[in-house]
Order: sequence, then structure tokens, then C-alpha cells
Amino acid sequence: MNSAGWSGLDQSNWQQVVKPTAIGEDTSQNAIIHSRFTYMYDVQKSVAADAQITWLPRRYLEGDPPPWPGANLRPGTLVWDLIDSSSWDTETSFGGDVFNGLTRARTVINSDGFNSGEEPIVDPTFPPEYSQPGYRGTDPRAPGIILRDGDRTGIKTSSFKWKPATAVGFVAGGHSAYGVNEAISAAINMAGDLVAAALFVPPVGGAIDAILKPLYTDTLFAYMKHHDRDRAARAGWSHLHETVCDGADRGYTLSALLALRAGWWRTREQTTHQITVVDGYEGLRIGQYGHGNAYLGTRIGTTVKDWGTPGVIYVDRITEITISWDRQTTPMFALTVGHRDEEDPIVKGLEMIQEVAALARELGML
Repeated sequence: MNSAGWSGLDQSNWQQVVKPTAIGEDTSQNAIIHSRFTYMYDVQKSVAADAQITWLPRRYLEGDPPPWPGANLRPGTLVWDLIDSSSWDTETSFGGDVFNGLTRARTVINSDGFNSGEEPIVDPTFPPEYSQPGYRGTDPRAPGIILRDGDRTGIKTSSFKWKPATAVGFVAGGHSAYGVNEAISAAINMAGDLVAAALFVPPVGGAIDAILKPLYTDTLFAYMKHHDRDRAARAGWSHLHETVCDGADRGYTLSALLALRAGWWRTREQTTHQITVVDGYEGLRIGQYGHGNAYLGTRIGTTVKDWGTPGVIYVDRITEITISWDRQTTPMFALTVGHRDEEDPIVKGLEMIQEVAALARELGML
């Protein structure tokens, strides 16, 4: 709202900045972002989850190397970096076992833009950084941290949850696509006026349209649906059917397509592994890139004791990290690998209120 800040990009006094990425270096999925006076949290939430990218905030302090070449920032500036620590669509691992190791694959999205599958990589590459002494980090194409659960390991507590895929049909919309209501109204007006002209009476198209408008408004092309045939085949004869996808109120629009994709992702098969582990076990070093090899968004592998096929390794991203200690207990890290459920219903309720407030702002009510 301040016209003085419209010219120039002098970031030397900004409190927060977004780290730029050179064109060609970003390998994450493309997306269409649309926003008009909407909070960034609301804009990026579903897009970042669908693309499996992670926000990495770091405080720039005096003496730190510049976040990017040529950066001129004031000490204390909060630098936001959007990183792809998953590589799910290029080359990574989604699992394996302790006998044959991890299998390398990439996710391939079908031509419909929704369904996806894993394509094995026959001749995978290995990151050369792992051979460098003192290197700290994890290349997402080859996860190097495997935490094995057992009686004599560094894992103190473990809790594993598996949730099968649910809905196979996804519906979004509510209002007719742009131009549909207008086209019907124009057709009714034209037909009424033509009939009136043939009978030599005053035009009645407007009156007929006013009577019929409540009957046809937002009835045609108001909802769009996608059916996942592959998921339905895997679910068997008796399965769940449809789910309504939030985030779009008009059918056959880009926002509706995004809502359908987000709904498909939300109802996918999910695993959640919550473990309490000591730092340093199996080479684990909690810390951001350059200071550790596991942090929020990092893809790591875990095994589950006394469940399923012996030796199976589940590979997924770290979604939550909590550290705790006291006078009698060594510092321990509680990691959530995979889908993270909202345990506090109050937090979930606040998020729902936040979504309603965001919708009200877009409609001009707030």
C-alpha cells in the first residue's frame, strides 16, 4: 500500500526475505498460484503439500555466509527458502528391505494429471557428496539414514500407523463455470423476444428469464468429478466412494482442478511412524543442511518391529521434530516420519476458522 516501495528491490532493511532460486535449478513441480489479498499461508498450504516441498526458515546473523551470492541483508533478517528435499518425481527411494537395500524409483503422473505410479530406476546414480569427509546433509535421491527398530537399538519408543486409501471419487465446485449462467440467460431472453416478435406482442424474454433464473442458476457444469479407477481396483468390490474437495467453489476452473488434486492427495494411503531416538544413532545428526543430515522434510528410512513383513524399510519425509530432556534424561528427539495427524482438536478447529476467515476476506466480508 506504500507507493514508495514500488520501485527497486533493496532488501538491506527488510525483516524477511525469500531466497531466490536460479531458473533451471528448481526441479519441483510447476503450479499456478493465484492470490488477491490472501495470506501466504493460505496460498501455499495445499500446493506445498502436493509438491512435497518444504519451507526452511533461517535467521541470518552477523558472520554467517551470505544466503546467496550478492545478498545484502541486515543481521537478524529471516530468510525463507523453499526446498525440494523429496525428489519424488525425479529420483529417490520409497522403500526396500534390510536384505536387498533400498529400491530407487520416481513418481510418474498419468496423462489425466491425477493418478500416479512408481517407475523403477534401473541404473541409479550415487551422490558423490557422501564420499567427502565431513559432509553433512542428505541427498533426497539416495536417503542415507535408516533407523532400525529393535530391542538393542537407539530407538527408545516407537509407534506405527497405517491408513489405507479411502475415497475413489473426488468432487469440487458449487457454482457453474464462467459463462454458463450468462449463456442460458441470453438464450432465454433471445427465445422469448423472438416468440414475442412472431406474435406481435411486447418482448417477454426478460420476464421469462427472471422467472426461470432460480431454476437454472448454478445447475449446469457446477460440479466436476474425477474417478480414480486404479485406486478403486486396489480397494476391491466394497470401498468408499466420493469425497468433497474444499478450496474451490466453481466447477471446471483451475482452482477446481487444484482442489481435486489436493483431495486425491489427502485421501491417499498413508503411514505414520513416531519414534523417540537419541542423536547420533545410525549416523543420525539432527540439523539443517550443512549442520546435520536430517531435518524437517528430509527423507529417511525406518523399520517397524514385529509388524508386517520382516525387514521392510519404510521411507518417507520427516514432518515433525520435538526435543525433550530433563535432569535425569539424556536429550531425546521425537520424530514423526510420514503423515502427521493433528493431535490437538483445538488446533484443527482454529485452522478451520482460519480457512473460513480467508474465504470471507476473498469475498470482501472482512
